[in-house]
Amino acid sequence: MSIASLKKAFIAASILAAAVPGIAQAHGGGGAIDPNGDNASATILAGVNCSGGTDFLVAQVRDDSGFVPGLLLSLHLQKGQQMTSVTDTVSGDNFASAEAHLAGGDGHYYMSLTKTAAGARNFDVTWHCMNNNGDHTDTEIGVYQVQ
Repeated sequence: MSIASLKKAFIAASILAAAVPGIAQAHGGGGAIDPNGDNASATILAGVNCSGGTDFLVAQVRDDSGFVPGLLLSLHLQKGQQMTSVTDTVSGDNFASAEAHLAGGDGHYYMSLTKTAAGARNFDVTWHCMNNNGDHTDTEIGVYQVQ
């Protein structure tokens, strides 16, 4: 296995390790995107499955790296023909972005993380499948791509 493959496997494992495998009520995880700092279009793509009774998926991102002007992280949620995004507008300030909220009901959502320029970034993402009563519904996640 190459060093690049090992890095990708480690990053994916670190994202999932923060979440209980299988079904849980809420999730969070973190890792690194573009650890070599040379891929301005680096993307992490995951799938979130929300159980029956879910009305929406809510998520936010926090850039845990030091401040770099113009280098920001954005989190995107997509289900069917609906999509929303949110950006952590100040990297390294220890505050998460606003919440992205996508009312797509139960089923499969895509969640992706992108950045605005080349540069290694450490991040933390939280996501919750919720119903309109404010209750968490069961959540499963799978990571599809780590660049």
